[in-house]
Amino acid sequence: MTDASVTTLTPSDHTYLHLDTESSPMHWAMLLELSADGTHLPIGEVRERVRERSELFELFRLGIDRGRWRRPREVVAQKVEVDSHLAAAEYTDAAELSKEVTALLEAPLPRPQPMWHITLFTPAGAGPQYFLLRVHHAVSDGIAGAAFAALLADGTAEELAEFERFATSPRFRTPDIEPEVMKEAKAAFAAQHAAGKTGRNWPKLTTSGRREYAVYSASTRDLRRTAKAHGASVHEFLLASVGRALSLAPPGAVPAEVIRVTLPVTNDPEFRHTGNAVIVTPFNLAGNESDLDRQLERCKTELAVIEKRRPELTSAAPAIEPGLPWALRRVIGSAAMKHMSPDIHIGINPGFSRARSVLGKQITELTALSPLAGYSFSVTSLILRKRTSFGIVIDPAALPPGYADTFVEHFDRVLGEA
Repeated sequence: MTDASVTTLTPSDHTYLHLDTESSPMHWAMLLELSADGTHLPIGEVRERVRERSELFELFRLGIDRGRWRRPREVVAQKVEVDSHLAAAEYTDAAELSKEVTALLEAPLPRPQPMWHITLFTPAGAGPQYFLLRVHHAVSDGIAGAAFAALLADGTAEELAEFERFATSPRFRTPDIEPEVMKEAKAAFAAQHAAGKTGRNWPKLTTSGRREYAVYSASTRDLRRTAKAHGASVHEFLLASVGRALSLAPPGAVPAEVIRVTLPVTNDPEFRHTGNAVIVTPFNLAGNESDLDRQLERCKTELAVIEKRRPELTSAAPAIEPGLPWALRRVIGSAAMKHMSPDIHIGINPGFSRARSVLGKQITELTALSPLAGYSFSVTSLILRKRTSFGIVIDPAALPPGYADTFVEHFDRVLGEA
């Protein structure tokens, strides 16, 4: 018998079904780079690992039937057909790898099969192997997504138990919000939204379905030291650094005065949930400010307002499904996103997994790649012990082709100069 608290989607999960389209599929991805030392992992051994681990949690067998214009139906498979969820591909160089990963970022996950997929990329000659893990956002947010590391990661039964809270806890439902708290949140949201109306000219997400990505990483220790030297937290410093990089390299001839950001925060302070507990708060970033200290001052002011007045609660999904037809709820969800009208997404996330190897091969980089949910540019950072990774995803039909790499070039310069 299935555990309904894990396998029944909540209104928070439905958000990503309302936003899901053929040209803009709502799955997030993790790109794992393995050490190039030694021999490459054979696909047969990987297949056996995934087959064994897919039986650990019911979450891994959860699929979704319909869910766009027709009400979704949760489908829990008897077992995972691993051959349908694990693929092997070969690449000859970085350009071919990028092309193949991009195609997977653009491709929807098939329904009603369990909503995850792994691709193992192996070089034709020397070089590192990569895993690309894709998971539909309706099944799990990025925090709870740590559970899916159990499909591959090395570890004893005790070590693998760290993933259980993200796979067996009840799906998240928004707790009750005091009327006065919600009143203040709505007022703060309205003020943020109004402040972000003027001086905007960031390119809008298109329906082309095209994607482009880039990856970058930095020493976590260096980031902490540099942030401290500027009298800032790592969160504040990274937001300001993104703002300065975008100001130095705007996608158009004229920089935007204001860039409207969706900044994810978790509504679960205990980090113990399955499903989606992440909600987004509006954040107005300066798009024409090349001075890092002035960027920092603005970011600190914005974050102080968010912490005190909690505007993100305005966009929190209700705990109980509203009694409305599914198609109407989808229309309302789409309208809410258009009203929010985000330009870009910036996610700064703590890493929860202590997994460091797959079948004996060390993981050298682990990078998160987010879907484009109404915005044309996304940068998602993952703070994992010694390294902090950054996954950049863009719509190249909206932004100049190659802009993901352009951003990385200027972001590296900003961090270096800081």
